[in-house]
Amino acid sequence: MRIALIGNSQLTLTVGWGICQSELAQNIVILSGTQAGSVQRNRNPRNTKFVADAVEDLTLASAMPASDTQVTFTTVCEDISGSDLVILLPTQLPYGFHSAQALKTANLSSVRDIVPKILEHVQHAKILVAMPFANYISAWIHQTQGVENLIGISNGVATAHLKSEIATRTGYSVKDVSGLAIGDDEETFMLPQYCRVNGIPLTQLLNASGIQSISDAVANRCPYTTTSEYTLASHILEVISAISLDKKRVMSVGTLISTDTTSVFLNVPSKIGSEGIESIVPLQLTESQTEQFTNLVSQSANVQSFNK
Repeated sequence: MRIALIGNSQLTLTVGWGICQSELAQNIVILSGTQAGSVQRNRNPRNTKFVADAVEDLTLASAMPASDTQVTFTTVCEDISGSDLVILLPTQLPYGFHSAQALKTANLSSVRDIVPKILEHVQHAKILVAMPFANYISAWIHQTQGVENLIGISNGVATAHLKSEIATRTGYSVKDVSGLAIGDDEETFMLPQYCRVNGIPLTQLLNASGIQSISDAVANRCPYTTTSEYTLASHILEVISAISLDKKRVMSVGTLISTDTTSVFLNVPSKIGSEGIESIVPLQLTESQTEQFTNLVSQSANVQSFNK
């Protein structure tokens, strides 16, 4: 497998390191200089130099455990030709530039610039949108560029937080915890009926108020004001592994879902294998959860509309 990482941040290098250590790809190409506009102009020389030097170090470090993954660095889109998987990583913002709307605007601006250039060279690649507002950005790519094979990587922090909360409050190992949350870019809803500890339903381990407390904690956690680089990198690597090794894993990721009246990207449990998202796992929701999900689809349809 050949993977293209699009970005020039430390997160890009962390993901590249993880791919090398797990040997999930034969080739990695890191395309930098995309965060300030065109790949061919307005590049930040200092940041580009940092990534270029780090890629050389990454190559040497990979030789230590005898990883056969080859890593290359480029500022030219043509060099990512032949990639099977393209990963769009977050825009770096100036210090103190933290508002959700500013982040949303900056990331979409970056994607508007680079995605058309990418698609000139990798028309059939699977694309992982691994940045805040991944569903919103995936919807733009789908509607304006006609791309179908998209996966939004935006729910990993919420899922990790949910599992951690369950483990902490029940007193059991997080290794035995399975948790499921769905939602959009800004809202996350825990589904208690799908949360278990080594197969034991959460309702047998916590009372109703305890479960509600976990649900509130996950729903109230703002994904834009907390540092989550390692969690995001871990989630990205899990998805890459599922694709590279055709694992058929079920994960809550940004997925295109269609109703009778609309199509939107939402975080729902999906089966992920070598072809990307292969199917959506059906859920049995309570009446209140069904109403909540219906409202979520309606809200997302309004937000994720680019063709009007």
